[in-house]
Amino acid sequence: MSRGRTARLRAAVSACLAAAAGLVVFASPAQAAPAFQLPFECGQEWRLDTWAHSPALDMVREPNQVGTLGAALLAPAAGTVNKSTYHDNAGHMIQINHGGGHFTTYLHLDSRAVGVGARVARGQLIGRVGKSGPTSNGHPHLHYEQGFDANGDGSATWGFAGAERVAATFDGVTYTGASRTWRDVTSRNCQEEPDLERVSDFSGDGHSDVLGVNAAGELLYYPNNGLALSTPDQIGHGWGSFTQVMAADFSGDGHADVLGVNAAGELHYYPNNDLALSSPKQIGHGWDSFTHVMAADFSGDGHADVLGVNAAGELLYYPNNDLALSTPKQIGHGWNAFTHVMAADFSGDGHADVLGVNAAGELLYYPNNNLALSTPKQIGHGWNAFTQVFASDFSGDGHADVLGVDAAGELLYYPNNGLALSTPKQIGHGWGSFPHVM
Repeated sequence: MSRGRTARLRAAVSACLAAAAGLVVFASPAQAAPAFQLPFECGQEWRLDTWAHSPALDMVREPNQVGTLGAALLAPAAGTVNKSTYHDNAGHMIQINHGGGHFTTYLHLDSRAVGVGARVARGQLIGRVGKSGPTSNGHPHLHYEQGFDANGDGSATWGFAGAERVAATFDGVTYTGASRTWRDVTSRNCQEEPDLERVSDFSGDGHSDVLGVNAAGELLYYPNNGLALSTPDQIGHGWGSFTQVMAADFSGDGHADVLGVNAAGELHYYPNNDLALSSPKQIGHGWDSFTHVMAADFSGDGHADVLGVNAAGELLYYPNNDLALSTPKQIGHGWNAFTHVMAADFSGDGHADVLGVNAAGELLYYPNNNLALSTPKQIGHGWNAFTQVFASDFSGDGHADVLGVDAAGELLYYPNNGLALSTPKQIGHGWGSFPHVM
């Protein structure tokens, strides 16, 4: 984008900025940026220019810009689409929320392949490079920005000096500075980034669903339909006698399975077989003395492990070893005072963390630090009034959110916003009669 084009784009958004003047918003703590790759097919070479709008970049195909128009635009890291529209100046544009306050924005596209709310993996096609919008001057190129949500409003401003854009980094190399050019930059965006941590994602689409055992002992699966729940499917019966029930990807195939502790204290694994449950396999016994049992990918290998709080209040981690459980490792003590304990990838690093509600009703987040738990951070209070609390990636952005059933039986979804919880959204009612919700 030239200086003149930037000025026109600035004018288009100045009214919005003026309306926001005087507001003071405190952002959540920053997380490390994802490992961004160039947003093009593996091995392609591109020219990057900052022109007069550093740290934004304009990109054209090498050599000689041939093949720029219509080139496949790939996600540089996993995330969730929060803008996909046609802008009066910028043409077809997309913005992706990569979690932790980090965003990427793409202007002048020829076409868009994803809509708002879509979960994308690194390397996934999101659109095509083009020349749409008057500020492209009819010249095919990608205008690209990396941004950070400094004011905590859930987006990143773009397209003008003073916006929330930051220096762009690809494959660990930063490209910034006024009027700089880099030739023959090779894309290392060579495979989709796996989404390894799947708790309650029964459908396997990257967004966790909700499963529950009702008062009749029926196991019901409620699909996540754009952050709302669809009509449930019954996938089991006789679950009323189970003391613990959980859903996570034990098999490592990308779909959550179901695990449960029956009245005899046996831990059973029920494989997810095309949204139905196959015959169970017993993977443990003596679990009736555990006050809390949960399944999540603590090791980060793509297979859910099992964690449990025993009668002594010790938190134990049982690694998943080829669909069997290895000898446990103690990762905490004093957990018998917690009313709710859950495991899911709150940080977004591919390793499940642990969250718990203590006797005071405080919700604490314990980061997974190389298979040990770091000092906790309080992320909520008043949770002792909730009958059920669980964590899973409901938004599909790679970071577990928190869901809970309150005293009125309402099911509430609290989005994870940079390791803090945003205002909840009610996604169901009548859940007070469910003995198990996950």
